[in-house]
Amino acid sequence: MKRKNYLIIGMIIWIAATVQAQIQHPTAWLRADSAVLNASSWMDVSGNGYSAVPSSGTMPAAFSRMNFNKCFEVGGAETFTLPLGINDSRQSDVIVVYETYDTANENALWQVQLDTAKRIGQTTQRILNDNGQITYDTANRLKPVINYLAQSWRTPEVCAPTLTLCTSDSLPLYGRIAEAMYFDRRISDTAVIQWISYLAVKYGVTLAQTDYLDCRRNMIWDYTHYPDYCASIAGLGRDDSVGLFQKQTYYADGQIVLGVNQLEQTNEENVSAIADGDFIVFGMEGVLPAASEIYTQSGETYEVIGRSMVQVTGNAHIYGTFILLDTAAVQDSTAPVLLIDRSGTGEFPAGETEQVQSTGLDSLGHYIYNNVHWDADQSGRDFFCFAVTMPDTKSMRNGQLEMGNEKIAKDSYDSESSSITHSKFQIENSTLPIAHYKLSPNPNHGNFTVEIAYPEAQDVTVTVYDSDGKLLLTMNGKGQNAYRFKNSVPTAGHYLIDISSPTERKTLKMIVN
Repeated sequence: MKRKNYLIIGMIIWIAATVQAQIQHPTAWLRADSAVLNASSWMDVSGNGYSAVPSSGTMPAAFSRMNFNKCFEVGGAETFTLPLGINDSRQSDVIVVYETYDTANENALWQVQLDTAKRIGQTTQRILNDNGQITYDTANRLKPVINYLAQSWRTPEVCAPTLTLCTSDSLPLYGRIAEAMYFDRRISDTAVIQWISYLAVKYGVTLAQTDYLDCRRNMIWDYTHYPDYCASIAGLGRDDSVGLFQKQTYYADGQIVLGVNQLEQTNEENVSAIADGDFIVFGMEGVLPAASEIYTQSGETYEVIGRSMVQVTGNAHIYGTFILLDTAAVQDSTAPVLLIDRSGTGEFPAGETEQVQSTGLDSLGHYIYNNVHWDADQSGRDFFCFAVTMPDTKSMRNGQLEMGNEKIAKDSYDSESSSITHSKFQIENSTLPIAHYKLSPNPNHGNFTVEIAYPEAQDVTVTVYDSDGKLLLTMNGKGQNAYRFKNSVPTAGHYLIDISSPTERKTLKMIVN
């Protein structure tokens, strides 16, 4: 009998240890959304007691918002310092969520002083270590950023070690800080992905080239199998192990707002209920407002923008959500139709594509789409886009253009017509009513494709310039009504792609990360 009791107790201990081991918690964890206003320190929520002391002696009010969550405004003077127990491993991992307002100058993030001469740390452009420094960027990103850095050092003797936020190498931070984590050890790659996934959903930061994992290691965003849908990623969901409860979020650089039930001023004021483990994550292919495709359904022909995938985890299909689309993202005076591909294929097939009409405009100039349920068939994902009715469809009367299957079914075939296949559409007649342009993906990592379709065959010249106006690439096409150019640029930055033909000129903006 005793042996049986020991076995049961042992199993309970093993199960508890397994649950705890699913995510590695930080040594010190500072969150602006848990700070006590007007307190004398920024409380460490890890439970280890490493609270941070503000340089002014009084904590600033966390009135500012980052993706509807609290954060601190810092104007170049305020810093936060906490004592550290740097262990014998001489390793640390630091994660900081911040946003800088300074476009011209390098800003500070954090530093640890090892002794009077040496330090480790990071700025918005450099990494500091006990060997010197490494430049990793040449400009500040003017949007919320999750910055993760694993550091090690050779000097074991440290006098009263401290970690100071919002300063490094005598530089200040002008902007906002929302959350900071310090680990006195090297954490696993899986744990890093879990933590930055939590932060990305909470603060509306897009993570490129990685799956998203919750604290249970469930995949809540599948980048591996859907890499095209990573130009913008945002999410709603709840994960009690890390205190995540995100009920509304900005998407597509703020041009779309998504949420459960109805929009409120802050995430806290949205009282919607979401169960632990339920997530809805959205990812967009390309950026708004670029129109990319043509789609025909029930006799209506549409121009499509904002092609996105939705991945649903747990029982999140039960929640009614809203979508607010900024009118500035649509180059049309009428409200677009929200098209939802319920097949989960991204092909928007007839009979499985739902149309949702806008219910009107809000006071901020958003088209409103209410009570949208995602993944009703519980297959795991839906696709959606916004579609604007095209005014001239007469030239399409001999055929039907379909998205996804990439074809036009024609009543008759003209043997002299051109046929050119593109990644998203195929043209079997040279009579599109207007010129169409598509740059994909955007943003990208240096490799891109430009697709062009004209009403009539003509020559085209495509030139790529960097932000200083320097000509980098020239691509030419002769005597066709559709083109597809693939090329690359070597470095991150902002670029202009100029498309010129005898009848029209178009400039596209491209971001390379």
